[in-house]
Amino acid sequence: MAPAPTTTTATSSLSLLSPAELSYLHTSLSLSPPIRPDSRKPTQFRPLTAELDILPSTHGSSRVIWPDGGECIVGVKAEVEKSLPDATTTKRVEVSVEVAGARDDDPLAVFLSSSVNDILGQKLAGRLEIGERWHWKLYIDILLLTPPISHPSTLLSLGVHLALRVTNLPRLISAADEDPLFSDDWDAALPLYPAASAAVGDVPAITLLVAAVGENVFFDPTREEMAVADCVLAVSVDYDGRKVVKRIVRECGPVGREVFESLESIVKAG
Repeated sequence: MAPAPTTTTATSSLSLLSPAELSYLHTSLSLSPPIRPDSRKPTQFRPLTAELDILPSTHGSSRVIWPDGGECIVGVKAEVEKSLPDATTTKRVEVSVEVAGARDDDPLAVFLSSSVNDILGQKLAGRLEIGERWHWKLYIDILLLTPPISHPSTLLSLGVHLALRVTNLPRLISAADEDPLFSDDWDAALPLYPAASAAVGDVPAITLLVAAVGENVFFDPTREEMAVADCVLAVSVDYDGRKVVKRIVRECGPVGREVFESLESIVKAG
């Protein structure tokens, strides 16, 4: 899926580089091995800052700051909802994205809400069962405080991933066939994604921004790299790297796994 345009698209960045600079950058990225402006390897990500459980009134939350200044805050809330016989499970997760300074119906916010909802898919909905007749409904609220210069897809997906990983739900103390009754002890709450799930890769999917220049593929491209790229894709990938496109599948798997391992270290440290 190609990323939607933002207020700071690759097209607008063209005005910041002269034709000679664009040509030089395209040539350096086309080399074998390629030379990136910041000396990173093709599969290397820029460092980011992440905080967990920053919102006390939520079941899980995170704050992620991207190296180019992009910042988002994610909050997850849950409520009990009765299961209907013919209702689709995808409606058990509701995603809302607010872009600071933009209208609620801003095209970027609508696109990002749909994208985040799509990558979570049925795997998350299947975790929300409560007994036989009830389920949890999750509300994932994302505030994009500062859109990154490149594109916010990866920023938001990492923020949602971390918020869901630290989401805890009250422990069920009633029988499966009874109306749900939960423990008042918050210390007894159960994680939505237990440690055992992470050990087998059963965690929320993420979105990687990928740029191609010639025969080379670059992860986490900068604005300048996107300006000269032949193709830019936002690729959703689960832990096993299965949901990817053609040649990118060979690199999205291991790179995605490295990102998951980094996120796991953040969760353990938090």
